[in-house]
Amino acid sequence: MYVRWVVRRHKNASIADTSFHDAYLVESYRDQNGNPRQRTICYLGNIRQIGDDFPTIERELFLLRAERILLSIPDLSENDREEVIRMLHEKVRPLTDSEVLRAFAENLRWYRRWWEQHGGGPTDEEMMKIIREARGMIGPI
Repeated sequence: MYVRWVVRRHKNASIADTSFHDAYLVESYRDQNGNPRQRTICYLGNIRQIGDDFPTIERELFLLRAERILLSIPDLSENDREEVIRMLHEKVRPLTDSEVLRAFAENLRWYRRWWEQHGGGPTDEEMMKIIREARGMIGPI
């Protein structure tokens, strides 16, 4: 088994330096005549590339969806699933700790700004309680 990547450029490539990468899980086999063939097992999703980079949040969403799809294939062994995930990570690297921390901080800033503009929102103490609950220190939110 392997991952086949199909790359499509943006329709107006001269304006948008964007391409779309579609991932398919494919297996090789031999037909009745012994000729090598490939069979698509499933579509694993797509991810947008802007310039030379896959945007951070899109990387995470793509990998989460692909892992969920792989878990839904009953005939796929755990070893095969891990190998396919490794192949996906070669092209779409998982988030680093610093990327996750930066995204978390940006989300907090976005919520705080929204609450300031629209009224309401938790106090700093309530926000810390939400964070502690999310970490399982107090219980469910």
